[in-house]
Amino acid sequence: MINNSDLAEMLPSALTGVTVGVGAQVLLFGDVASVMIQCSFFCEINGVGRWGHGEDVATSPLFFDFLNVDIERISIDEFAILTVAFNRGMILKIFPENNGLESYVINTPSDIFPVILW
Repeated sequence: MINNSDLAEMLPSALTGVTVGVGAQVLLFGDVASVMIQCSFFCEINGVGRWGHGEDVATSPLFFDFLNVDIERISIDEFAILTVAFNRGMILKIFPENNGLESYVINTPSDIFPVILW
């Protein structure tokens, strides 16, 4: 399982791209890391929150406001919820699903970390 020291490899970076595909969306953090999302996520900008899902192409525009914004902090909690705090007070949370399938996959320079709950 990934831990916060593994996530520290993603700093400093910014969200530089979003790849939208059938069944998943991939967030690209420069040439440093990526996160493939196949589960629910929550975006908060200026106190307004909206839910999306990695398998729902229609929710990909929720990521666009995060493009080219620097990450301030990134962490994972005991429930495997990934929290990415960007500057400008923007927050992205990724919530794994308890279905035995990959909810999201983090790719860092040192390793690949699939997050699976059951």
